[in-house]
Amino acid sequence: MAPEITRRSVLAAGMAAPVLLSARPSLALPADLEGRAMALDPPVFLLESAVPPHFGGAGLAIGDQVAVCGSRSLRWEHAARGVITVRAPLRWAADPYRPGDDQAWQGLVDAFCVWVHNATPVDDVLRFEFGRGDRTDLWFEFRLGFSGWRTAWLRYAYDMRGRPHPDMDTLRIIAPRRAGVLHLDQLMLNVPLRPDAPNADYQIPDNAPEGDEYDNQHWQALYTFDRLLKTKFPEMSPPTPAEADSLAALKARYLADYLVTPVTADVPGLTAQTAALLGRPTHAYQSQIYPPEIAAELKAFVNPVTLRAVTDLMRAISLAHEASPADRPALAALYLKLVDHLRQQGWTEGSGQGTIHHLGYDTRGYYDSAYLMRDALRAAGRLEDVRADLDWLTGLGRLFRGFGFRMARGSVMDLYNTTVRGMLAAILLRDTPAEQVAYLRVLRDWLGDTLLPTDGIQDGIKADGTAFHHVGFFPDYVRDGLAGLAPIVHVLQGGAFAVPGESFGWLKRALLAQRIYAGRTQWPISISGRNPNGTTALSIVPFQWLAEHDDEIGAAFLRLLPASPTAQQKAIAQRLAARGVTAEPSPTGAWAYNYAALAVHRRDDWQVTVRGHNRYLWSTEIYVGANWYGRYNTYGQLQVVHKGTNLDSGYAQNGYDWNRRPGTTTIRKPLDLLKGDLTGAIEEMLLTDARFCGAHSIDGRHAMFAMDLREHPKYDGSHRARKSVFLFDDRIVAVGTAIANTDAAHETETTLFQTTRTGSVVVDGQELPFPYEGPERAPRWIVDDKGLGYYLPGGQRVGISRSVQASRNNATEEPTSGAFSTGWIRHGTAPREGRYEYAMVVNATGERMAAFAAAMDVAERAPYRVERADKVAHVVWDRATGITGYALFERAELDGLVRAADTACLIMTRMDGDALVLSVTDPDLRLYGGIDHDQYEKGRYAGHYSPWSRPWLDDPSHPHLLRVTLEGRWRAAGEQPCRVRVTGRRTVVEFETVDGRPTQVRLTPH
Repeated sequence: MAPEITRRSVLAAGMAAPVLLSARPSLALPADLEGRAMALDPPVFLLESAVPPHFGGAGLAIGDQVAVCGSRSLRWEHAARGVITVRAPLRWAADPYRPGDDQAWQGLVDAFCVWVHNATPVDDVLRFEFGRGDRTDLWFEFRLGFSGWRTAWLRYAYDMRGRPHPDMDTLRIIAPRRAGVLHLDQLMLNVPLRPDAPNADYQIPDNAPEGDEYDNQHWQALYTFDRLLKTKFPEMSPPTPAEADSLAALKARYLADYLVTPVTADVPGLTAQTAALLGRPTHAYQSQIYPPEIAAELKAFVNPVTLRAVTDLMRAISLAHEASPADRPALAALYLKLVDHLRQQGWTEGSGQGTIHHLGYDTRGYYDSAYLMRDALRAAGRLEDVRADLDWLTGLGRLFRGFGFRMARGSVMDLYNTTVRGMLAAILLRDTPAEQVAYLRVLRDWLGDTLLPTDGIQDGIKADGTAFHHVGFFPDYVRDGLAGLAPIVHVLQGGAFAVPGESFGWLKRALLAQRIYAGRTQWPISISGRNPNGTTALSIVPFQWLAEHDDEIGAAFLRLLPASPTAQQKAIAQRLAARGVTAEPSPTGAWAYNYAALAVHRRDDWQVTVRGHNRYLWSTEIYVGANWYGRYNTYGQLQVVHKGTNLDSGYAQNGYDWNRRPGTTTIRKPLDLLKGDLTGAIEEMLLTDARFCGAHSIDGRHAMFAMDLREHPKYDGSHRARKSVFLFDDRIVAVGTAIANTDAAHETETTLFQTTRTGSVVVDGQELPFPYEGPERAPRWIVDDKGLGYYLPGGQRVGISRSVQASRNNATEEPTSGAFSTGWIRHGTAPREGRYEYAMVVNATGERMAAFAAAMDVAERAPYRVERADKVAHVVWDRATGITGYALFERAELDGLVRAADTACLIMTRMDGDALVLSVTDPDLRLYGGIDHDQYEKGRYAGHYSPWSRPWLDDPSHPHLLRVTLEGRWRAAGEQPCRVRVTGRRTVVEFETVDGRPTQVRLTPH
């Protein structure tokens, strides 16, 4: 019996990006690899040394004329309608996948894969039939209107005609009507495949039609985009004089600012590199079909070069061609060889390559080189071919599709990062200025539309300036998307093809938001997505490209300049200075980003962030090989970055206890139990059933955060907590109540700190040694390794550890270790009504914390006061600012100035003389009302589905009328975003809330 092919082993073996191996001839066949491949059940045919005994038919031989797997392939000199019969059990089995179902829970499906080489295009088909003996159960036709290699990947149950049967044991391959020669290679009767991998193309146009609606339709739908490009046309009115001038200026910027980089032409070196790549197959994700039992050996045997390596070399050749006129004939010849190679390998118009996943990442060099090589291509009679290839590879026809379909905004950040540049290149390769102008108009309008805020959780920029990828807040992709888009916006700006002003305004808002929710440059760990290494950060690149188009972006660029700027950065800085633009100060204030459930609080050069999740926003993203232990990332993580970088401020991946993220309330699990479980899934993006989680601010200077924490039932649906954080200048107050779960085997904890060991930890004036274990303390105050102070009211059990911790790498699962100082509040096992309270002080000293604790003992001097902390409400007053913050987890009746609220909400108040400043946020995005019935079973939340499949994915935030009742009689003078109604001795203030946006008003006595 063949080894079991599991979902994880397939993904781990197949989805890793191909590696560019060292240049050498095709490797010798590893010992018995072909025999072991054939011995798999079902067999895999490498067709390298002999015609397999499973094959019957006339004209079959192993030939060395062409190959895509090794150095030989099956040569078939076929008669008209000749037949190859392959006899072997196909082992097809039914699976739970349903086209269009939840994208995260697709699992794997059974698929047939083969390479076909055709020397001469013909208007005919190669027919594949699958069945039981002479009986045909399934079939498909593979069109032969091509020359070179093409690939067919088809899912038995979804892409073929007929109905699959578990007992299928025969494949028949039926030749076209005319006699001739075809080559077949690497024929795989049945391999487990991600169902979103295959795509339609010219050879199998009906393949995987649901790909047109996937989040990754930006590459899956190339065939649909191609049909649109061939049937829809831009309005072709003659260019106006302004458009003609703009086109000329655009081309000059495109060449001088974007494409051309001064290089020294190294013709011998480029010739050697080209020779090393030619003759080897060029792959992107084509190896994902390799069975895990032989995957490593098969990759080494096939010895592919990556598509990216080829296109990067094409760009290098084009730059040398531009720089050295004397070498242009030789360099043009090299470039044309690579073009021919790609086209023969199937990277050409109409070819889907089995899968064309992540195409844009691998073809950027082709896009950026084609325009530079346009004259050489034209002279060789190849410009039209290359333009058609770019039209296909960029999906240029997407410009005519519109946005009126599900997932229409899917992966827009990927498009910005990788493909928009290619679309511009394809347009500028049009034959006439009139055509170029016509398509540029469409590109301008399409780009403008993509930059407007998107509804729901679909990708794109949100109303608060955050931006989404993978239907959630994911700054790494936003950074890359804006870095790819910004140079194209720069090229388009300043004329008739500039993106519309409103759209540029939203691009600017999203870009400037990055430098708020980043520290100086690095993301806080809670927003690092599936990359919790602590080093991912914003990029100065988009600021650099757009600095000269907007003074505010320019000021941010000047602040973000590295210590050793490049010559280009220095030149931009000089031009900005000449215009009077100076570097902005470090952002200071407070921001509520409720499309991210994120509070950001900044002073001077330090930052505090608090992050959660709710029923609209996934808690974390776990992939095979990424973020395995990320479950608790958004359980109220409270991170202070005050020493420069994440690492300087105490975070390090090696040795990190993934259970103990600062500010989180978690059940401390062994890593094997904490690890994400991807059984039956390709990723994990869990949604809770809690509506209430988000951030709030007042005066743009002080903030708060609150979260109704409910763990997903996949792990422990009994784990609950109500958490809040109040941020006043350099003081932070954290409160937790209603902490409960039924886990009697593992301790529930709220983590105070976990910092890399660099200095001392002081507890009530006592410096703790290293190593140290104090599992049961009751400290009044602590100063941790990094100078953060903690005040803890009595009655709380605190654990403190200073030790070398053992952990695992988040991606590889390899053991790691590191020296840490860690502190946590203990809630015991299976807590029922656990609670905590603590305060933090940024840049504290022992003396300041001792004074803080002493002041807390005297009501008249206490820096803060918790006025209420129960299941319904957390109310905290801060002495220095006079601000009171209210976290109302439910409709609430209260004592004091705020008497009631009819909606779970966040409120902050302060007095300004006789006037009352009142700020309110309803953090519930209200993308849908009631409950999401798909997620419930027998009235209990089951959470079966990820955000990908939710019917409310593209629904807007629905406005809500929130009423706050105040003690006393108040009025709102002038135009203010509220309605005020006095009732007796009290006042009802009504707010229309939407998008989780804070609303602030000023009320005066009536």
